[in-house]
Amino acid sequence: MTERILPEGYTYLEHDGARLAFPVEWERADAPAGSLAVVHPEAEGLAFRPNVVVRVSDYAGSLPALAAFSLATTRAQINGCHFVAHDELDLDGGEGRRQRFAYAAGGFDLVVDRYLAVRGGRALEITVTATVALAYEMLPVGAVVAGSLDWDAAAVPASSGTRDAEVSSGTKEPRHDRWLSELAGHPIEDLSKLPAVQGYRSDGPTLSAAAVNLLKEHAKRSRFGRFDVAAHQAEMGELRAAGLIDAAGKFSPDLEFILGALREPEFRIEIGARHQGLDTTLDIHVGAGRALVLAGPSAPELIHGVAPRSDGLGGTPRGTFLLDLATTEGVPALIAAWAGLGPAWSVTGNVRTLEPGELERGCDAPLAVPTDADAASRRLLAQPWFGWSMTIPDLGFERTWLNAGAAGHYAVGALDDGGSELVPVASAQVWDVLLQEIGAATIARPAAWE
Repeated sequence: MTERILPEGYTYLEHDGARLAFPVEWERADAPAGSLAVVHPEAEGLAFRPNVVVRVSDYAGSLPALAAFSLATTRAQINGCHFVAHDELDLDGGEGRRQRFAYAAGGFDLVVDRYLAVRGGRALEITVTATVALAYEMLPVGAVVAGSLDWDAAAVPASSGTRDAEVSSGTKEPRHDRWLSELAGHPIEDLSKLPAVQGYRSDGPTLSAAAVNLLKEHAKRSRFGRFDVAAHQAEMGELRAAGLIDAAGKFSPDLEFILGALREPEFRIEIGARHQGLDTTLDIHVGAGRALVLAGPSAPELIHGVAPRSDGLGGTPRGTFLLDLATTEGVPALIAAWAGLGPAWSVTGNVRTLEPGELERGCDAPLAVPTDADAASRRLLAQPWFGWSMTIPDLGFERTWLNAGAAGHYAVGALDDGGSELVPVASAQVWDVLLQEIGAATIARPAAWE
């Protein structure tokens, strides 16, 4: 083991040839054979205890194969999980991966950072799990744990591990991103296919803009009057078909619950986006401990044709919105899914600014490629663009990003001449902004709803 400076407030624990630093107050817990589990101490009001699980196993494949296998099996085993990020990083002086995904289970909205490494015929997995509410505090703890790794893979005989992740069991070398592999000097897995299978999901009713506006206008009531019913027969038909009102215009119990987000407002998130000439929006009203969601067509639907329904049938017709109810803690993952925020390899190129109007035109159709554009910039310009701006009016927060598909996300800045600056940003960093700003909104003073 290598002698290192122990972070203050941490202590070392060893498992199967790996030594890692954990907060001194955290406790060891029961874990499956071959694993080490360490959990946050019990505390008042802490229904879900953040935890770190370490597992070492025999493994005959490569790190890209392990990462691809981990991603695929997680998506197959955890219904509704959304992968936010998949990054390369250094672990104990060697190549590693970090995957971040979010999902809901047991009444909790959870976020996971999973660190992976392969060495000497062994695979190491460090899984950090916390609720979304505590993720901004707990995920950095996980980063310290992973960053403290001191792993002597040869110190323990290979037979001590499990054998569930080797080539002979079906794990295959994934398709490599050829250009990035050449750039990095070692194999890098291709992530470009994931957005086409990972999308925004909704089983709520589809409503016209007129029906949505009618609900907002009458949100503080419990029924529509006879003159409302007579004057808006088409909209009433939509609302009845969705089970939101009865024949006389009385609100259903489900609608009463949904409208609680408007009757007891806390904050609102507005997102406007554009792709191939179509403007779309995501409007989220948070209140009464829940979120009312009104979603136009999402990035996965517009770019890849990923249907929002769980049965895979039907899209979101232009001018309509999917009505849903979500938990407040589920909002960051919901936005990530709608905007197509997910794993991608971001590389800085020499095209870093756009002329006035080029951002909007690039979201409608591919821009001309400058003759001096380097490979990273050509990659950026070849991708379908989905530009999206998010505002939280009560906080004065506004940010614009460009989803450039396999080229990743770019932060968009305004230049004095009306043009735009593009700065590649890792998907995990976009997620961190969502988490931080939505967290700030939950403790901000509620504004009156109009």
